[in-house]
Amino acid sequence: MKPASKAVLALISVAGYLVISLFLTLHSKMVLQWHRFGFPWLVTAIHNLSCIIGMRALAYAGFFTPVALDRHQRQLLWIFSVLYTINIAVSNVSLHYVTVPLHQVVRGTVPVFAVAISLISADPPKYSRKVYLSLVPVVVGVGLATYGDKYSFSVFGFLLTLLGTVLAATKTVVTNSILVGKFKLKLSALDLLYQLSPMAFVQTLTWAFVVGEVSPALSFLNDYSKEENKQLRASLYSALAVNGAIAFVLNIASFTASKNTSALAMTITGNVKVVLTVVLGCILFHVSLSPVGTFGVALTLAGGAAYSAVRLAERNAKQQAKPII
Repeated sequence: MKPASKAVLALISVAGYLVISLFLTLHSKMVLQWHRFGFPWLVTAIHNLSCIIGMRALAYAGFFTPVALDRHQRQLLWIFSVLYTINIAVSNVSLHYVTVPLHQVVRGTVPVFAVAISLISADPPKYSRKVYLSLVPVVVGVGLATYGDKYSFSVFGFLLTLLGTVLAATKTVVTNSILVGKFKLKLSALDLLYQLSPMAFVQTLTWAFVVGEVSPALSFLNDYSKEENKQLRASLYSALAVNGAIAFVLNIASFTASKNTSALAMTITGNVKVVLTVVLGCILFHVSLSPVGTFGVALTLAGGAAYSAVRLAERNAKQQAKPII
């Protein structure tokens, strides 16, 4: 594939991931809060079940052919599935305990962890000083964008969100390594999801039983089954189905984007999503953005643009430096 075509594919992949990820964050918060379905592990199980159904439908339709894995590959995939499951679950659980602004401002530190994890990996990438400098306005901008927001604070929710941030950075780096790096399994993004989703579903459903979500969830749904709650029941079931469908599409977008770009590019994209989440939150919930917050939005977007410009310039310089044979 030509460099220009690769760049376009990477741009489309990242843009799609950004939009869908933003939508899922807001929609998941609606399910947990507005519909009062406060069972984050079961929501995660629904995400994985949707992925199982969707991936098998795509395989049946001939979009990809599942690859038979050997024992070593299955072991590696099982280890990765635990990280994959915990990452999604912790994000959903933390959303239950904190507001979207607090959730997003903590997630804004993902690039810092992504760089740190990449540097201590077995095959660390080399980042220029300009790349490091481009991270500064991104992280600072996210903080400013949510500065002054009157969100509620809890130590448990904050620590849980911070853990989710570290896991998100780790997952991004490991996903890139599995698909295109040292631990390459020779799986397409679709095949990886096909193999992962059943493992993740079993793990999340098991944990939902362990933490005691299943029994109260059944009682909650039983109340909704009453005739007077018919409209509410239809609304809840529709919301859960839509939430699962969005999660399925996001999984495809996430793995596709990870394969077509770098781990750090994915984390920068996540930070642009942070700012857009805050802005949309202001629009949807009629919250005014302060001058400091507005400056933070601009600073984060500028940092994302600066990172893209630096990486593009470095990539072009590498291409030009290659000897012509």
